[in-house]
Amino acid sequence: MEMLNEIFENLKGEILADEAQADLISENLLRSKINSAYRDVKRARRYPKTYTDAQIEEDMANFHSNIEDIARYDYNAVGSEGLSSYAADGTSIHYKDRDKLFWGIIPLAR
Repeated sequence: MEMLNEIFENLKGEILADEAQADLISENLLRSKINSAYRDVKRARRYPKTYTDAQIEEDMANFHSNIEDIARYDYNAVGSEGLSSYAADGTSIHYKDRDKLFWGIIPLAR
């Protein structure tokens, strides 16, 4: 899908712009996180069985930024799954709640 490729290029560009991360980029992992974010948003929408693939794809375009934000979060969280915060050597990291990235995604069916 065009949208997923666009998200991939955006996130890849962000990673490559950071010299510290540029050498560590995993394009396969990034694509996996994007596809997973897409599936998670699609699942959250709970499309009725009457929706066609074309209708779903058109609707999913409305959640481009959510999918990109979730994929970015998931890619950056690799290796720290399950942590809510981390502190060591004077450095403190607090991870935001992933569920908040689904703000505005309202299920269509029950």
